Order: sequence, then structure tokens, then C-alpha cells
Amino acid sequence: MTNEKTINREFSTVMIVEDDKVLSELLKQYLEKSSFVVHQVYRGDQAARSQIKIQPDIILLDIGLPGIDGYKVCHDLRSTYQGPILFLTSHNSEAEHLAAFNVGADDFLVKPSSPQLITAHIEALLRRSKAKKVNSQRQKITVGEISLSPSEQKCEVNGKEISLSGFEFELLSLLMFNTGKVLTRDDIYKLLLGREYDGAERSVDVRLSRLRDKLIRQGVEQTKIKTIWGKGYLLSVD
Repeated sequence: MTNEKTINREFSTVMIVEDDKVLSELLKQYLEKSSFVVHQVYRGDQAARSQIKIQPDIILLDIGLPGIDGYKVCHDLRSTYQGPILFLTSHNSEAEHLAAFNVGADDFLVKPSSPQLITAHIEALLRRSKAKKVNSQRQKITVGEISLSPSEQKCEVNGKEISLSGFEFELLSLLMFNTGKVLTRDDIYKLLLGREYDGAERSVDVRLSRLRDKLIRQGVEQTKIKTIWGKGYLLSVD
């Protein structure tokens, strides 16, 4: 039985979003001994971008974080992330528990909790969600002629791999996970750059324009990144 559990979780990736570096490191060391791959994030405003890069199987999330708090982090993560989110925090009131579930949490543990208990919750969530790297739906997303494999940072157009910068890949991932939904500039700045849009900066507009042109040059015709004037951007398939 022990061997079976090890096989099932040996490639599972955990992203810990926790500003207490001592606690984060202790938990990381314990989970790595239990055959998990662990990534650490110390600020709330870095979580969404890190998730797109890492593609974790599960996220452990504190509430009191610098940048933005855990509630807002969880809400924002649900734009691109379908895996389980476990709140691990010293906040222990019923209202705080309910608030966590209302923004998309799957489970809630109050600190201090033993590493054994945290691991048991992680394994239970992974079993229920089947959020493993062998899950083809999470490994690859296809919209029109474009296919992305986030864990491999690979993009294909009509079956042919194309080269994208790191930010272009993250931007395209965000658009594809939200196909048919308008993403405002503020959404993009918060999720990918960890800051609010100031109303004047045009760096994302320029890079999005370059991404659009690159896809067109690679033969993308049906899948379009549309500018919705006064609102933001939308990915659609004609």
C-alpha cells in the first residue's frame, strides 16, 4: 500500500504561497521527503504569475500575505487554475473559513498543523481532484489552431512548435484559459505583473500586439486576439 501511494504522488507538485520563510522551508523539506516537488512563493502579488509558470498540482495558500491577501489571490488564481487550493493560515474564525470557500478554496487548515496532517489533506485533495501531471486536460489546452502544454512551456500552431518569450507564453495562457471572456488591462497587470494598471502604461499592449502578429505570421487564422475598445482583450475562435 505504501509503495502505491508513493508512485501516485511522486511527481506531484506543490506551490506554497507563504510569507513566513521559516515555516515555508520546514514544510518544503517535509514534503520533499514525502516525494513532492515543492515551489515557494512569498508574496501574494507573485502567486498568479508563478502558477502559470509552475503549473502546480496543488496550492497551499496563506491569508495574510504582502502585496495582496490570500482571498484576492485565490479569486485571481481561479481565472487560470482548476486544481485544489488549500488555505493554511492562523485565521480560524468561521467567517474567515466561509470567506475562503466563497473565493474558491477546496480545504482549510488552521496553523499550527502538523506536517503529517497537512500531507494527509494534500493527498486527499489530489485523489479527489485527480490533479496529476498525467492529466491530459491540464497538460494541454487547445483553442482553434493553437495548443499549449504549460508544464513543458510549449506552444504549437497547427501541430508545429513555435517560439514564444516567457511573457508571451504566460499572456497567451491567460487568454486561452479565459477564451470568450474579456480580460481588462487591470486583470492582466495584476495576474501577470503583480501590480495595478496605472491607466497610462502601454507595455502590455505592445507585447500583446507582438504576440498577435507572431501568431498571424505562423498561420493562425481562426483564433483571434481581439481588442475590445475601452475594456481590454478577448480571445475568440471565428
